Amino acid sequence: MKRITLLVLICLWSLIVFGQVDISNSNEGKELFETAKMYLQKQDYANAIMVYNQAIQVEPKNLVYRRELAHAYYLQGDMERGEHMIAPLLKAQDADEETFQIACSIFSAKKKMEESENAINAGIAKFPNAGILYHEKGELYTNQKKYKSASEAWEKGIEKAPTFYLNYYNLAKVYSFTKKYLWAIIYGEHFVNMESFSSRTEEIKKIIYESYKFLIADLNNMALDGKVGRFDNPKNFEEAAMGVYDNLRNVATGGINVENLTMLRIRFLLEWNKKYTTIYPMELIDYQQRMIQNGYFDCYNQWLCARLDNEKNMKIWMQQNADLMNQFDTFFRNNKLIPKKNQYYHIR
Repeated sequence: MKRITLLVLICLWSLIVFGQVDISNSNEGKELFETAKMYLQKQDYANAIMVYNQAIQVEPKNLVYRRELAHAYYLQGDMERGEHMIAPLLKAQDADEETFQIACSIFSAKKKMEESENAINAGIAKFPNAGILYHEKGELYTNQKKYKSASEAWEKGIEKAPTFYLNYYNLAKVYSFTKKYLWAIIYGEHFVNMESFSSRTEEIKKIIYESYKFLIADLNNMALDGKVGRFDNPKNFEEAAMGVYDNLRNVATGGINVENLTMLRIRFLLEWNKKYTTIYPMELIDYQQRMIQNGYFDCYNQWLCARLDNEKNMKIWMQQNADLMNQFDTFFRNNKLIPKKNQYYHIR
């Protein structure tokens, strides 16, 4: 598990850092940097550190090389050298968001919580729309068992950086655990549309599927308790969505399965389009509507939850609809969900 966690950290860091920064002013420095990156991805930290040092000798003022050397020390477990390398960079005028993230991680690993929080807050003050910094702040609070503060950090990350996927992942798990099933579904579905083919995708698919069961069960229990008409005059997005689901809860008679869940979700979209699509626009809902228009919504729901319902039936359905599933796969890979700004509705 530790090895898997390290691999995820390295891959995530590679996607964030190496795709964004103009890393070098010289061919020699660039070649050394690429070599060090290769060693880092292989978890050969000793060689990565050696080559990063060589790159710094070629370009002594290159902040990226020094930052990445600090990151390599962090992954190796040498927090003293990591802190020694990263701390001076926080004062640099060209310190970027990854500099503050790495500093936060190193300080946190050294149990210097005040310094860690100061670093991440300074980064957010400088880069208020950097989703990765809110993610890191949430992780910092989680390590301190400040779970409410962690959730607030991730929520702010979604508000400020809606296209950064990991904050959705964290919150889908949080809200499943805290029984806020509507938000576990919404944030979970955002995540699986942005990271669609990983072990974390399968983890969140299960949370989405189970959350629908609990959501409908909760609505039925409230109806049995005589709490009718409680969402007739919704004051916000959450009450509006809950009201639509409440009116459709009988669609899931006999328990949730892939067929009636697909119908529930189609009916939800139809009702939402009539009443709320202009009041509470959301790109996820528009994206689902486009799948219906293109004839792929059944395929999408099979991909999303059929394995969790009945894997044997799923395989039969896939075989019977192989051509359509191939078309859906092409569409799905080439038309990814891109959440939009100013569509944040969660009331904390």
